[in-house]
Amino acid sequence: AHLDGQVFLFIHKPLQGNLFLRFFRALWPLGTTPASILFCLGLSFWDWKAALKFALVLALAMVFEAVVKKSIKRQRPFASLPGVSMSQPRKPHDPSFPSGDTLRVWYLVLLLPFLFPLSVGVLLACYSIAVLISVGRMALGVHYPLDVLGGLSLGMLFAGIFLLF
Repeated sequence: AHLDGQVFLFIHKPLQGNLFLRFFRALWPLGTTPASILFCLGLSFWDWKAALKFALVLALAMVFEAVVKKSIKRQRPFASLPGVSMSQPRKPHDPSFPSGDTLRVWYLVLLLPFLFPLSVGVLLACYSIAVLISVGRMALGVHYPLDVLGGLSLGMLFAGIFLLF
């Protein structure tokens, strides 16, 4: 946990400029639950069966995330590290591990090539945005690196579950 805090500070501190924080705040909504619901609604016009499966697996992922958060009860960096401020537009009130926004954004982008015929360039842009949202969780002071890696891992796991069914 000590090393996780050091890595957090190494990433967090250089990203505290006003321009960086505005950028990460602008990206923040893309990892939220409402964004996932909007994606699912849009997907329903393309393929309603895939949208239903997407929604069901996402709901399962979010229940799993909530159980893990309540079991581990890890404090967020802004609450446990001196000098770290919370810069996200809305203050989170749930525990830190795993990052739900990271879980949702990676679940979504990992499934994109299986849901839509997208070019390599578009996919790389989507993956880049997912990386930036993940880094933004630390820049905004709401997650440690292990929280983000946990969210990424769960996003991968549940994308795999989606593909299995």
